[in-house]
Amino acid sequence: MALNSTLEMMADLGRPRSDMWEVGLWVDSLTVKHSELFYNYQVYNQAIVVPETIDAIRALTGIEQDGLRSIAKTDKAMGIVRDFFDL
Repeated sequence: MALNSTLEMMADLGRPRSDMWEVGLWVDSLTVKHSELFYNYQVYNQAIVVPETIDAIRALTGIEQDGLRSIAKTDKAMGIVRDFFDL
């Protein structure tokens, strides 16, 4: 899937500015040949740093001491998901 198609999908999902905060790994791009795995993934550089920055601010200010708890809060607040589609 091309990045412009992915960003269009993010807009359809209601993301502000079509931001994709996740790293996109598309199942149909996975290929195994002998002992090697080939795949494509997408990182939208303008948006991917946002969640990490929020967690860094929490850590630096001492608002949240537990990294995993901070990540969970950020994911929930931003609507970051593990899977967009059920397979």
